[in-house]
Amino acid sequence: MKKAIIYCRSATTDQQSINKLASQKEDCLAYAEAHNYEVVEIITEAGFSGMDSSRQGIQKLIGLCDENKIKAMIISDADRLSRDRNHLEGLMQVFINQHIELILLERPSNHSMFLHNSLRSNAG
Repeated sequence: MKKAIIYCRSATTDQQSINKLASQKEDCLAYAEAHNYEVVEIITEAGFSGMDSSRQGIQKLIGLCDENKIKAMIISDADRLSRDRNHLEGLMQVFINQHIELILLERPSNHSMFLHNSLRSNAG
């Protein structure tokens, strides 16, 4: 079983956002179970902008990657990681350097398409 982390984020803390956060988590857990991933950590952040690259959850995620504790990360969409393209590119480089599989569950957004295309170009 590959060890995986789940990352969920919402920019606000209103009830609708909290429900979406719970849905992100449930979807990621269902994917992990269906595809035989062992979830070793779930990082959830509510009330944090995707433009804030110093979020505590992101720092924890980077730490787990650097410690080589995980082999996969499951998220609903790349926008949950960051809405800043430069920051997203930096995170992507961490994943590539540590050979971490990035699993995006949702349909592609502009950020996830950028991430997908960048990963493909760096894979070869």
